[in-house]
This record gives sequence, C-alpha cells and structure tokens, in this order.
Amino acid sequence: MLQLLLLGLRSMFVSANDADDVTVEDAPNADFPGMPGGKMPTADELLKMLDSMTGLSDEDKENLRRDLLKQAAGALPSGSQAEYPQDEGFASRVVTSLFASQFLVLMVLLSIIALIFVFFGYKLYKSLSEREKKREEKKKNKQLKKKK
Repeated sequence: MLQLLLLGLRSMFVSANDADDVTVEDAPNADFPGMPGGKMPTADELLKMLDSMTGLSDEDKENLRRDLLKQAAGALPSGSQAEYPQDEGFASRVVTSLFASQFLVLMVLLSIIALIFVFFGYKLYKSLSEREKKREEKKKNKQLKKKK
C-alpha cells in the first residue's frame, strides 16, 4: 500500500510532460527519483502530502492515513530502508505475475483431475464392453447347443 502511495505521490511531483524523461541516470544517487531531494519522505511528510491531494475522497484519505501510521509505527525496523521499485508498472506486473502463476497451478490441477476422470471412464467403458462381449458369446454358445 505504501509503495502504491509513493508511486502516486511521485506522479504528482513529476509533470505529465517530464514523466517520460525521468530516468535513473537523471538522478544517479537518488533512491526515489521524482521525490524532493531523491530521498524517501518521512511519515510526517507523507501525511502532509496526503492532506494536499485533491483527487481522493475523505474516506480514502483516512484509510491511507491509517495505513501510513501503522507502517510508521513498526512495519520497518529502525535504520533500514525498504527497496522500492523504480518504475510505476511494478505493482501491475506483480499482480499479473501472481495471477499467471495461480492460473497455471489451477490449470495443472484441473488437468490432473480431468485425466483421472478420463482414466476411470476408459476403464469403465472397457469393462462394460468386455462384459457385453461375454454375454453375446454365451448366447451364441447356448444357441449352438440347442441346434445340435
């Protein structure tokens, strides 16, 4: 959630015309290009930025504020900085990747179940067809005995 907020705030600071021009090479020592000073903002700075955002409803602002305070309270150990991606498509790629892997697992499991059904269906068909053949052979044998 914090990553998405940071990416949204980043887009506020980078104008629409300059968004395509911002690269890591533009700010080689910056951890967060597009942020003031290239540093990760503190929780207080994020709360101030959150108050200045006009596109969010009050409920969304309150939810984000609550999440920020939770993460500032102890989500990251003191003295450590989280590694955040440099591009804006990271979250969508992660979601797409997770969805793709879950879809793949689901398809594998469904195919295994389908193969089990096919196997038992084949065995049932084979058994019934053999039983029918035996009945017909038995009838023929009885008819041959009656003719004699």
